[in-house]
Amino acid sequence: MKYDGMTIHSVRDEYGLIEVVQNRSTRKLYFDSPIEQSCLYLNAPMTLNFEYQEKIIERVLAFANQHKKEQNLRVLMLGMGGGSMAHHLFHTLPNIQLTVVELRQAVIDCAYNYFHLPNEPEIEVVCEDAITFMAENNLENLKDNAQHYDVIIVDIFDANGLPSELSDKQLQENLWQNINSPGLVIFNLWYQWNQTHSNGKPVPTAETQQVINFWQNSTIENTDCTLNRYNIQSSQNLIAEILKN
Repeated sequence: MKYDGMTIHSVRDEYGLIEVVQNRSTRKLYFDSPIEQSCLYLNAPMTLNFEYQEKIIERVLAFANQHKKEQNLRVLMLGMGGGSMAHHLFHTLPNIQLTVVELRQAVIDCAYNYFHLPNEPEIEVVCEDAITFMAENNLENLKDNAQHYDVIIVDIFDANGLPSELSDKQLQENLWQNINSPGLVIFNLWYQWNQTHSNGKPVPTAETQQVINFWQNSTIENTDCTLNRYNIQSSQNLIAEILKN
């Protein structure tokens, strides 16, 4: 027994251990730590297990509805996990075109083999580092071939939490340059465990604060940039939403 279940798949790549653990009701993905990276309900595979996922999907659907893009939405997802959000969006929005960028081929294999990620032409999966992908796709560098997206979802975690590369300034600039107008960039970020300010508000991790600072400054410099934040009550997640008007 491990993590309240039986390990049904285990593989180690250059970044660490990946495990799929199953019990009677769920199948979960772990990256060398007890932190759940993804969860599939065996009898309800379309159910999202995490409140932060529900918030991200809610904001994407609200954006699509507001801008009448329900049937023509180009979405880029940086980070895959078990592919739960990609799976959900694929079955929720007609004619969506999804590009999912994931660093680890072993994670991609798990999403297809154990977490029901649809193997459909509308979902393009790219095995590449997200920062490299964004740099290559930057419209200033590849004006003829680069692609604009209506929505970019940044959901990148490793065994220790948010990787430091996530707060890279150039990544933020590439995200802004690769989004349509109107467009939406949405981050899944983290607060620190069991730490609060004197006013009772949770303390962001250093990487989260750097990302927030960049976009706060962007709202001052760009009148077409809006930043919204959503605290997740059931976990340490913080959802940051950047709207390009």
